[in-house]
Amino acid sequence: MPRKIASALGVTACILGTATARADDDPYAAFSLSAFPTITVRPGSAAAPAAVAAPTAKPASEPLGEAPVALAAEEVTHDRELNVVTARGGVEINQAGYTLFADTVSYAINQDTVTASGNVSLISPGGDVTFADHLRLTGKMREGAVQNLLTVTANLSRTAAANGTRRVGEKGQQINELEHAVYSPCDACAGSDTRVWQIKAARIVHDEADKDVVYTDATVEILGQPVLYSPYLSHADPTVKRRSGFLFPGVGNSNSVGTYVKVPYYYVTSPQSDVTLTPMLTSDDPSILIGQYRQKLANSSFILDASGRAGDSDENRGHVGFRGEWDANDVWRGRANLRAVSSDTYMRRYKIDVPNDYMGRRDPLWESSFTNSIAMEGFSGDDYARIEALSFREMRDLTTTTKNPYALPRADWTHIGERGTAGGYWTTALSTASLTRSGGEADSYRVSASTVWTLPYVAPSGEHYTLTTSLRGDAYQVDKYEMENGRTFTGATGRLIPEASLRWSWPFASVGERTTQVIEPVLIGTVSPVGGNPMEIPNEDSRDLEFDDTTVLFRNRFIGYDRVETGPRGTYGLNWNAYVNGTANQMNAFVGQTYRTHADAVFAETSGIREGLSDYVGRVRYTYGKYFSSSWRVRVDNSNYDVVGNDITVSGGNDPLTLSVAYLNQRNRFRTSADTNDDIEQSSIGLRSRLSRDWTLSTSLNNDLTDDGGPLSFSTYATYEDECFLLRLTATRDYTSDRDTEAGWGVAAYLIFKTLGDTSFGM
Repeated sequence: MPRKIASALGVTACILGTATARADDDPYAAFSLSAFPTITVRPGSAAAPAAVAAPTAKPASEPLGEAPVALAAEEVTHDRELNVVTARGGVEINQAGYTLFADTVSYAINQDTVTASGNVSLISPGGDVTFADHLRLTGKMREGAVQNLLTVTANLSRTAAANGTRRVGEKGQQINELEHAVYSPCDACAGSDTRVWQIKAARIVHDEADKDVVYTDATVEILGQPVLYSPYLSHADPTVKRRSGFLFPGVGNSNSVGTYVKVPYYYVTSPQSDVTLTPMLTSDDPSILIGQYRQKLANSSFILDASGRAGDSDENRGHVGFRGEWDANDVWRGRANLRAVSSDTYMRRYKIDVPNDYMGRRDPLWESSFTNSIAMEGFSGDDYARIEALSFREMRDLTTTTKNPYALPRADWTHIGERGTAGGYWTTALSTASLTRSGGEADSYRVSASTVWTLPYVAPSGEHYTLTTSLRGDAYQVDKYEMENGRTFTGATGRLIPEASLRWSWPFASVGERTTQVIEPVLIGTVSPVGGNPMEIPNEDSRDLEFDDTTVLFRNRFIGYDRVETGPRGTYGLNWNAYVNGTANQMNAFVGQTYRTHADAVFAETSGIREGLSDYVGRVRYTYGKYFSSSWRVRVDNSNYDVVGNDITVSGGNDPLTLSVAYLNQRNRFRTSADTNDDIEQSSIGLRSRLSRDWTLSTSLNNDLTDDGGPLSFSTYATYEDECFLLRLTATRDYTSDRDTEAGWGVAAYLIFKTLGDTSFGM
């Protein structure tokens, strides 16, 4: 259907590509893809067109010509002498899932010939609709001819032709042939028949058995202009989901490898598996071959990918990866994500984008580090168990290989008991980890056990109480661990920590005519022995502690096992929410602080939580529907009221223009005494504009604002997308480099011809 594309700049793809054609010099101008007839429901019609858009298909064992026929028409006559049945006026015929509409339909029984004329439309069981001036079928409707046809598929792709024939091939398959045909999945631009892209061909042959579509003398047009001619062109028909063959190539350029070309070949090995091989030819570096194998089994699936290049003995590089998951039974499932890389910079140098886990998710830091893992998970009632093996590799120039750790194995088990008569319940947990390094230093073996009893209670006044008591024990065997005092420790150590905590909160709600407000004070008191972190215990999993509004109400602010918060302490918080009734407008504010009776050396002196009153932490959030949102998270020194942490994000606008700004400033980010202070000050700004329904422009800039900082990255994207085509133009600037990967600009274009394929060009 014709569509109108508007642009804030006054320039659109359709306007740029407007072209005209004359019927006397263009064999395709006698018909148009826009000639979309309207099906009208006539009196006496058995069913409306909408009701037969996807009718039930006939059984595969029942020939079309032998299926029963349902006929509706204003007038039906039978010429007994010629043995011809003729139906006139609003004719509708249903057979084997096919529905035929026409002004007049005649059936010559002796010749087995059906002829339809006048507003002919044929709806297939799959929802495809064919319009024509004249239709003639014979051979039990398996062969025929049609004049001036237009076919609209279920996905709204259109094919128009001057003439079409349907015949039976040598193997008994159906073959459809079109003369002087045009194919496009695109809607027409406003005021013309120009489309973003279309294919014109002197002849199109569709083999329904082989599911091939073959074009003879084919011309690809973009915005009405011919851009590619081929005497022969073929692709699989739209019903084919997977087909072996070459995929669209990719071309690009980078500072590391020069100009490169990727030519992927896709091979279907079975209904459950396939292979993709992609030679990457480069101008300034040895070329590489990238491969991927995918397999789907009854209770499992996996992906194997690899790449490599050949050069001198010291220049052989490559990678291999495996991602998979499997169901062992109804309780246990397994997952694996394994990768090996010859050098730290190989993946970045060749721009090999590999998903970071078995589910295909991509980690934004996949180029700088990765984690290998094999895990089994078990779910049974209120029990959960997990056992896994882990290895870590840092691919930046920050550490030596011998410092990369291995966790072989790491196991956890958790059980939540049933609630008692008073509502209390027990939680029991066991955990163990064996951490080693290839250098043989700072190896550790840990076994942990804990039991927790929780009793929640809601008083008639609305006050909420939660009493928690726990007992936790950790045992360690440590080998060659260099402690903070410079000594090296080898031997056994451990701790046993009982703890009791009471949490109280009392939410108050005020419902007004226009707004609803909820205010909730929170108090938490916790008691446990002082000094539960012997210096002989290595800190492997509790290094990065964030004391902010999200952790201030936790009893233990360490996410790992190696460090635990101890000693008597208390916390208060005040949470306030306001909502505008009947809208999405809301505001939230929170402030909190902790008091510690004894100094805890596990926290650095600059952490703001070591002893006495901690720093203040808080947040303010405001949302005005979908047009504006803001968040301010802050940490303030309790002694001089200096702001030592700021996290500000603001976003405003709607489709025409959206602006987002973020600012992060943290002093002494790493808060444990074993780490050095690391200040962070960064900003980012992003702009997104929907210039029209189809055009979108976005840009972003990230900056390091510290004394030795500067720009980190810049990117801009321009995207055009409609029902048949996607074009994305990108320009990026990376300001960081690492050994043989260089900083610099990158420009790329990504194109998708929907229903055909995609390609990319970059540099």
